Amino acid sequence: MLKIRDFARLAEVSMTTLRYYDEIGLLKPIRVDPETGYRYYTMDQLPHLHRILAFKELGLELTQIAELLNEGVSPEALQGMLRLRQAEVQQRIQAEQEQLVRIEARLRSLEQGGGLPAYEVVLKAVRPITAVSLGLTATDLAYQAHWADALDAMLKRCGITPVDHMLIIHGEYGDDGMPTSVEALAPVDERDADTLVTNSEGRLRRCILPAVPHVASTLHYGHPARVFSAYRALGTWMESNGYTIVGPRRKIRLRRGDNLDEALTEIQFPVEKAA
Repeated sequence: MLKIRDFARLAEVSMTTLRYYDEIGLLKPIRVDPETGYRYYTMDQLPHLHRILAFKELGLELTQIAELLNEGVSPEALQGMLRLRQAEVQQRIQAEQEQLVRIEARLRSLEQGGGLPAYEVVLKAVRPITAVSLGLTATDLAYQAHWADALDAMLKRCGITPVDHMLIIHGEYGDDGMPTSVEALAPVDERDADTLVTNSEGRLRRCILPAVPHVASTLHYGHPARVFSAYRALGTWMESNGYTIVGPRRKIRLRRGDNLDEALTEIQFPVEKAA
């Protein structure tokens, strides 16, 4: 028999690892001295330990390895575990490759003499939103702001507080570069949405914005009329990083007071990797 120190040295693992494997039932010592608590192993246990280490190198969790070795999981079940692990690794590689593309784009900008950009763009997921919507018949910014304020006033008259910030949704864009449809939305809970639609005399509709796995997002600080510079920054970012727009653009009013030069607006473009 081998003391734990000798067995660990032979297998090139730590004694801490062997103790932990003992605790979780993954690899029990052949004998434990009842007086000293010393663990003893045999050379015959090396193949079992090597199999544990081999599965661990594949990225399987220790609980999965224990199930495989202790419960006699079928080859089909092992194949399923490895397929799942394969998908996880592929997703991580893809995420790191996309991060590498963004790093290379930032390096190119710096090498061309650019400093820190006026607009930082981040990629994130957004959750679904229940809202009431007011369709607009004109697309200029002043008109949008007027009806967003009108929608906010409707909520106040009904004693309803939005659960999140007001937003403007731009639909498809025409040949003139302007959106063909615009909606002002107020996120509210479901019961309040029904109340508002009932009391709006047909002016409001209830809607659900679906979750979006990837939006390119940037923040515009300043007068909303100058928000187009944020749109250009998002367009440049998408071109540099290989993304394309796949849904309605969102403009979220994070802060809007009497001084519009201190307004804060988030712009979100739903995106996916270009083919």
